[in-house]
Amino acid sequence: MAVSVNDRRTKIKVLQVIPPVGIGGAERLVVDLAKYINKDEFEVAVLSLGNQLAEIYQEELRESQVPSIFIKVQTAFHPLTIYRVTRFLLRFKPHIIHTHLKAIRYVILPSLFSPVLAHIHTIHSIARRDTSSPFNRFINRIAFKCFGVKPVCVSKEVANSIKAVYGVEALRIYNGVNLSRYFAERPREKKDQTVYVLNVGRMKKEKNHKLLLEAFNKVRSKDSRARLIIVGDGELKPALEGKVRQLGLNGAVSFHGWRNDVPELMRDCDIFVLSSDVEGCPEVVLEAMASGKPVVATRVGGVPELVEYGITGFLVPPQDSDALAESMLRLIKDSELREEMGRRGREKAIKGFALSIAIQRYEELYKRVISEVIIKSAKT
Repeated sequence: MAVSVNDRRTKIKVLQVIPPVGIGGAERLVVDLAKYINKDEFEVAVLSLGNQLAEIYQEELRESQVPSIFIKVQTAFHPLTIYRVTRFLLRFKPHIIHTHLKAIRYVILPSLFSPVLAHIHTIHSIARRDTSSPFNRFINRIAFKCFGVKPVCVSKEVANSIKAVYGVEALRIYNGVNLSRYFAERPREKKDQTVYVLNVGRMKKEKNHKLLLEAFNKVRSKDSRARLIIVGDGELKPALEGKVRQLGLNGAVSFHGWRNDVPELMRDCDIFVLSSDVEGCPEVVLEAMASGKPVVATRVGGVPELVEYGITGFLVPPQDSDALAESMLRLIKDSELREEMGRRGREKAIKGFALSIAIQRYEELYKRVISEVIIKSAKT
């Protein structure tokens, strides 16, 4: 199906495809792209495979009148999966498929049987963590090198890992934060000297909440004003709650599950901390920066591309509870340093990581790949 990006009567149809795993950066990007892309030039829908999008995201899409479709699937190459995905693609007829996480493997065969003009895949984590399966890596390599799937990476570090593992160059588009949702206004006035440390993330091994609790235990032994707020959920939550009891941190650490008011929690906290062993371009760090909060984070993945050591926060080696505790303590004891780092973080988020920048770069990419297909088709 021929499409001209110069033909204003024809919108480019983009299908965002994701196998949701809960609340996270990949899901946030999909929803933001669907909501805020230029509707005069693009028609967009979101396809969830295997699991439904979290209700908070579904509600956002409904309010923005973006179609959200769910398909129950088996394994990626199960005949029923191929049939169901192919049937939907034939019905929706997207010009561009934009996959995320492992969705690339669910779509690669069905796209051959449908009038898809281009396939873009955003990689949200470094290659060795994106998939550890040799078979899945083989499929990804075939997709990039033989099927023309264009990889997009969320940080320089992710792009470097993709080149090392797959031997392909990838476009880099950083995640963006919706500045209108996160604000740097002063938090509610405190009635005491408590310093609130906030962590937001899925409770899984890679996020290393255990390290965070061990570091915070060291913080509390030196400054009893500190309180740790952990927002999120996951399979490790019972073990982490047990760790809190073991360390005697009851009353100093609170678990809040998934919340709809993260912007307000960001506003009212004093420090944001990330203890992950692996990251791509953590959206939550950008949210903290946009909220004017200093960040203490492990030096992993694309985090150093966001947080400037000594300027907008502190970076520490992964799995180093002493260094993590020391950096938290520096900020806990120095309110002026917290405010200065938070201010600079907000400035950096505005200049380089606004959602509008990411949206514009993806729009440009969509137009470019369609133009390339048209030019190639005209030559044959």
